[in-house]
Amino acid sequence: MKTAVLNDLRDQIDRLDDQMLELLQTRAGLAIEIGQVKKEHSIAVLDRPREKHILDRLTLKSRERPLTGEAVQEIYATIIRACRAAQAPIRVAFLGPYGTFSHAAAKEQFGALGIYLPQDDLASIFKEVTEGRAEVGLVPFENSIEGIVGQTLDLLGATLLKTRGMVTLKISLALMSRSLDLSAVKRVASHPQPLAQARGWLSLNLPGVELATTASTAAAASLLTDDGSVAIIGHPVLADFHGLNLVAENVEDQSHNQTFFLVLGHDHSEPTGRDRTMCWFTTPHSSGSLYTCLQPLAEAGVNMTRLHSRPCLDSPWEYRFFLELEGHFSDDRVRSALAELEKQSETFYLLGSYESQDTAEQPQ
Repeated sequence: MKTAVLNDLRDQIDRLDDQMLELLQTRAGLAIEIGQVKKEHSIAVLDRPREKHILDRLTLKSRERPLTGEAVQEIYATIIRACRAAQAPIRVAFLGPYGTFSHAAAKEQFGALGIYLPQDDLASIFKEVTEGRAEVGLVPFENSIEGIVGQTLDLLGATLLKTRGMVTLKISLALMSRSLDLSAVKRVASHPQPLAQARGWLSLNLPGVELATTASTAAAASLLTDDGSVAIIGHPVLADFHGLNLVAENVEDQSHNQTFFLVLGHDHSEPTGRDRTMCWFTTPHSSGSLYTCLQPLAEAGVNMTRLHSRPCLDSPWEYRFFLELEGHFSDDRVRSALAELEKQSETFYLLGSYESQDTAEQPQ
């Protein structure tokens, strides 16, 4: 009797799955038609405000239902990415090879159906997007422990590209090998940073093990052996690409470690209601010039969230300031404050705005 009831319920689920699949295919077909309209009118495929509206609407409809709003958001975020890719797969340049943290961040932003183009260095990412071989590029900007990525700032100071998005990736590390036997591990290989970030775990769980540094976490995979004596540390996505076992997960010493990535493209993004704006500027050589440049932000009540300085490569002992603030550049207060900042600065460039993904700002 129990088996008959179970089979009946499973049959109902199978029928519903068939119906949902047909509806998803119909949705994808409509998305392709929308993509054609966008192409004819030179409209960008990526439309964050529209995607946010869909997720917010469906979350609201999911109150007090078996699937919570969070679950519905996760499901529909995947559906939206797939339908967006059906409109026109987005070519994404990132710091390779496959399996790096940059690759994981790119997949988190653009989904499994993006076209991913690994690059050997950060400058190549900018070049691929500038010359049109990629629609967008993803570059690491800042790590919560290691700090700012200086080369990214240098390249941002010399580009006409726009900042269109941000991705905040939790740096989750795993120990991987071709075996599941932790006791078999005699050598651990990885990039120096992940090794340093897992030093406490390694000392406690693999005391005295040999540590080998490689150019990247993905490059460490070439040292793996079939007997499991060599393991690597990196993002769990590496296991998917190399058919590895996860010997141990969350081996990082600092659970709050995150990296903030910027998404670069040719066009500015539309406002979403929870945006941040980034620009850079240089100041005159006079006392209090930085204060004078930033004063309009305080007077307008605009909150500054990041400020970094970087030497100007072509002007010794001169500095370029990179500023991030709350709000979209088209907001009245932000636009007015930036206009005053530009008047006070020696040079100024608006990099662009993007939807914030900071955990502290997520809606309740």
